[in-house]
Amino acid sequence: MRRIIYGVSLIWLVLVALPLLAQETPSPSVTEAAIEATPELEAAPDSPFGSEVLLLINARTDLELLGDIVGGTERPLGWSGSLDINDPQLALLIRLDLELLAGRVAGMNQRPDGWFGAVPSTAEAIARDVRHDLELLADMVNAPGVRPPGWAGADVLMRCSRGVQTLVNLLERGGVFTLNVDVNAADFCQQAEIQASQFAEANLLRLPQNVPASVETEGQGGAVAAPQPGQIQVSTGYTVAFLNRYGTEQVGVIPLSTALTPVARSFTEFSRMTLVEGDAFTVFVDYRTTSLADVDFALLPDINNVNYETFCNAEWCRAVVQTAGSPAARRPTGSAATGPGGRQYVPVEHLVTYYDGQDANGATVARFQLCAQPRNVAGATCEPVTEVAAPDGTLLVSVGSVNGIPQFRVPYGYSTHSPRSRSYYMVDMWIAQPGESGRPR
Repeated sequence: MRRIIYGVSLIWLVLVALPLLAQETPSPSVTEAAIEATPELEAAPDSPFGSEVLLLINARTDLELLGDIVGGTERPLGWSGSLDINDPQLALLIRLDLELLAGRVAGMNQRPDGWFGAVPSTAEAIARDVRHDLELLADMVNAPGVRPPGWAGADVLMRCSRGVQTLVNLLERGGVFTLNVDVNAADFCQQAEIQASQFAEANLLRLPQNVPASVETEGQGGAVAAPQPGQIQVSTGYTVAFLNRYGTEQVGVIPLSTALTPVARSFTEFSRMTLVEGDAFTVFVDYRTTSLADVDFALLPDINNVNYETFCNAEWCRAVVQTAGSPAARRPTGSAATGPGGRQYVPVEHLVTYYDGQDANGATVARFQLCAQPRNVAGATCEPVTEVAAPDGTLLVSVGSVNGIPQFRVPYGYSTHSPRSRSYYMVDMWIAQPGESGRPR
């Protein structure tokens, strides 16, 4: 009888989740980041695996940990245990196993409050839904917030509702907002919802609607005339101004319909950063938040060949806010989450790279250190990277060592290689090519 019940439930789950497989992965609903300091968002199209793959790998690891706690080595009937990252059905198989384990813990027809379940969406959203429900199940298996040793975890935001996740990610990827909530707070999601909603209501919903450029409008700074020949206009309420092309010095949001004069652009691959001039400011912006056409952006001169000095003295300018480029991608997972070998996750600002050359086939030889604090903090404690895991989980073979630090051959650009020291680890990395930001000249 139990086999019949499990079989029927498994068929029902497949019927519910099959639409997930029928959907092609769409283009991201939020435009890719224009910030050179945000390689995981800029270079993702060239990465062999999407960000959802890492989410699914960690979800599988944590799901198996819960399975061990619930039933030891025994697994529910129909359990796949799949971790084939080349299988297009991987997300579905992990979702099915999650539902099977939830049925054993809570009952076949019972689920924790707030359970998302199988809902057709993008590959990344499906992976986030799996993580959300996995955390709910972990709260049932253990005490709320308590996780077993070796728990990989994920961005704490994924424990919140879809609406909160979408709003915070939209604001953060637009570069206009940084969530500032204690990741260990019991009411993290409620605080995140309030903070993001208040920001949107105060700063975005009050913006005037966009109108054709030929019409004089009342913008945030008063009457704004149509642009003159050679000028462009701000075309969205998310045009963030930066003092550098790396997107680490934010100075405010440029009012809608403000006239700009494009000067030069970054030639770094995937970057959309454009130097523009206006009334009392010279700053960098993402050209796609302006009326600048793609072909005109492509014809702009290289910023490396232009003498310029950025500043911001307009009425809308704000004090400089130091940003990491992608707050959503670098939010801590909480004190309960640890990585391989009990290591602590650190963001890209904590990585020190020593380039040793020997370039070949789009790769270079380099050494790395991971630090307890950002690398530009005086006195930061750093450890040599002794392991680099490839995207498939295998460890790279060291090709040598210099000053006691192992050397590894790694690809240029963005990849999901995971550098690891004795105490710290990262889940991806960006190797700058000669002349790019972050690469010594």
